Amino acid sequence: MVDRLTFEVAEAVDPATMQPRWVVVGSDGALHREASQWLDFLMAAGRSPNTVREYGRRVAWFLSWCSAVVDWRCVGLSQLVMWRRSLSVDPTARSAASVNVCMVAVRSFYEWCDGHELLATDVVEKMTRIKYFAPGTAGGGEHGARRRVLVDQLRTHRSGTSPPAWIDDEAARHRLERLELPLRDRFLVDLLSCTGIRVGEALSLFTADVHFGGGDRRLGCVLGDPHFHVRVANAVENRARAKGGPRALFVHRDLVDGYIDYALERRRVLSQRGVVDRSPHVFVNLYGDDRWLGRAMSYTSVKRLMDRCSKRIGFDIRGPHMLRHTFATRLVRGIDCEPVPLDVVQTLLGHASLDSTRVYTHDTEAAMKAATVAMTARPVPSMGSGR
Repeated sequence: MVDRLTFEVAEAVDPATMQPRWVVVGSDGALHREASQWLDFLMAAGRSPNTVREYGRRVAWFLSWCSAVVDWRCVGLSQLVMWRRSLSVDPTARSAASVNVCMVAVRSFYEWCDGHELLATDVVEKMTRIKYFAPGTAGGGEHGARRRVLVDQLRTHRSGTSPPAWIDDEAARHRLERLELPLRDRFLVDLLSCTGIRVGEALSLFTADVHFGGGDRRLGCVLGDPHFHVRVANAVENRARAKGGPRALFVHRDLVDGYIDYALERRRVLSQRGVVDRSPHVFVNLYGDDRWLGRAMSYTSVKRLMDRCSKRIGFDIRGPHMLRHTFATRLVRGIDCEPVPLDVVQTLLGHASLDSTRVYTHDTEAAMKAATVAMTARPVPSMGSGR
């Protein structure tokens, strides 16, 4: 792969709509028109801004490689295989999952280009093959389905699937639960830890979605116990994305109390600093620069909070998603609670497929096998003549 990227993904503003967009630009500052239009297509199709950025970043890597090897419009299957192999070693080793995501992004780009007759080869047809998914599988649904998938030459097979990283140190979990934090941060950590919602879902949560006093039939909510609604269509101010499906999640009384404490703190802080509270978001900036006070909290702020918590509890919380993994792992394995059925955990997490939830059972397989071997076999009667 080339030593220095020729192309990179960058943030820009559409002059016609004044809306932010992602573009691919060269090292000379020139726009890569086709790749940037493809990113616009992904945004219009409803992909999250984070997904669009990451897809753009991977295609920028590919275009950079092409600039030193072959015209990207004339790429054949053999060149794609070369690039896939280079990803595993250059500039640093990448996991099989990371390499496969790169190939998926390039496939998406080339399929869009093929649809707009921008390619000089039939590489799109050669990139994929038909695969049958049996009924009852994640890809097959109820009746089975045939889908196009990447050919084997473009796929990197995983040697094994590791379970999601979680806070497996009981003492560290207890320290996190007892950690003294500002009221907003304390409520956010508890919400992520006790409900398992994604950080994007938390950051896109509106105060109108919080029904900790029970629902209101006039608003179309008939749930009586304290709960909140995860919604995917909130007009967010911070580009947060509620990735999972809409759902209602019930909460414990302690979480209700934490929210009340935070709401009072929010009102007090903003009032004292002369800021009118106009944001519909649950989580807003309270403790930083006056310029951003009262605005919707960003993912970067949550990541910094996790970094601070990591140092104080002596455990590396790699990101807010680790709290979600910890929640799910504890439910599935029955840690500090009775084991919860997988289909219930699936609903709580907002997973579309049960296969996504099964990753939390990975470490239980060895224990299950050991338990089976340890069982004393019941003597089997002889099948001889009966003498």
